[in-house]
Amino acid sequence: MFPHLATARLDLRPAGADDLDSLWALWAEPEVRRFLFDDVPVTRETADEVLGNCLQTEEQGLGLWIVSPRDTEATIGCVGLMPVSSAAEYDPSLRGATEPLAAFAPSSWGHGYATEALDALIRYAFEQLEVPRLVAVNDVPNEASDRLVQRLGFEVLREVSGPRYRLQTYELTRERFVAGRGTESGPRATE
Repeated sequence: MFPHLATARLDLRPAGADDLDSLWALWAEPEVRRFLFDDVPVTRETADEVLGNCLQTEEQGLGLWIVSPRDTEATIGCVGLMPVSSAAEYDPSLRGATEPLAAFAPSSWGHGYATEALDALIRYAFEQLEVPRLVAVNDVPNEASDRLVQRLGFEVLREVSGPRYRLQTYELTRERFVAGRGTESGPRATE
């Protein structure tokens, strides 16, 4: 099942086809697409294709969540758990792994929302889906993303060539997660 998740400040609800326009608006933001889409302008068709790919993974418990502050309908971003795709071309050790993804509106940056939302997804992945490891991929110039994934407990694997920028790859194993943070209370899954 693909659950709603809740944190202290955020609601994460599964994305649906009716979220296309809000996701397109988010992904088309120049600061968002700079690293997420290698600075290529995001068309509505591209957004529809990306959303469609995310929706196809729901049966595996993976996909995309819309992030809103608690008790509001305002979309401030999205987070996802997806099978690694093109990054595995540059680092074959990522093949078959799952990676968390995040995109937040620039107006919401600096409030810890990405950390909070991704922490909920990491807990869901390890505690409910029981994945053995998560990986992350970051464009080297994206220093904020590097700090974020390391703050979440990911360890650096290696730096490799990428499609536009060099890529930094990371890993967080379930064992390390349980040893380091497994006793804290996690997100609540809701119906």
